[in-house]
Amino acid sequence: MGNIVNLFKILSLIFLTEIIFFGNALADQRSYVWTYEYQTLSKGSWELEYYNTISANELNHFKGNTTTQHQIELEVGMSETFDFGIYQIFSQTGEGGIHYDGFKFRGRYKLSSTGKLFFNPLIYFEYQGVPDFQNHTFEFKLILTKDIGSFNVALNPYIEFEKEGAGKWEFKPQYALGVSYAISDKLKFGIESKASEDGVYLGPTLAHGSKDIWVALSPTFSVGKAKSGQPEFYLRLLLGFGA
Repeated sequence: MGNIVNLFKILSLIFLTEIIFFGNALADQRSYVWTYEYQTLSKGSWELEYYNTISANELNHFKGNTTTQHQIELEVGMSETFDFGIYQIFSQTGEGGIHYDGFKFRGRYKLSSTGKLFFNPLIYFEYQGVPDFQNHTFEFKLILTKDIGSFNVALNPYIEFEKEGAGKWEFKPQYALGVSYAISDKLKFGIESKASEDGVYLGPTLAHGSKDIWVALSPTFSVGKAKSGQPEFYLRLLLGFGA
């Protein structure tokens, strides 16, 4: 339990720092850490994003039992409805060294103008590979969002096709779901859930920032028992800035 208290202290410190330094910012930040919204970059603009994800297989046993994944993404607006991103992925176990895990290419495309349909729809496609091209993962998402006053609802049903080495292709249906409330034009609070065959996860999300710099953070917990070998807990931080 002491580990959880320390994590929430870190969460509070990060957001206090954000409010102090970026308190006059306009609101255009990501509301979630697992769930995508109806957003693409405008033509010619760019953004650099950093994803830090700490996972622990046992919620009450963190020492020597955590894995940290680092993702760095550069995304560019190709048109007013389509943007493209390139990721570099690294990981480390415990206090060990950083290992290069591979890369991702992803695109997002808006299917209609905002407000024309009941849900704002966007499609997301992604390829993840490794340097020797022995492992391949394709991911396809349908992103649906709805704004109701200060509330936002975002649903991401998606599927993964994964192949490791000479093995067979595996099909993995998944989803992410987020509901958030804009406390002010600078700060949002939400609840997120994500699920796959590995388990169901749920946690609060807090987001703060502007169109130029933003941050989102969520401690995410397993609901029920996760699949053997899968994390019981995640702490994910997203940080983005661009022009």
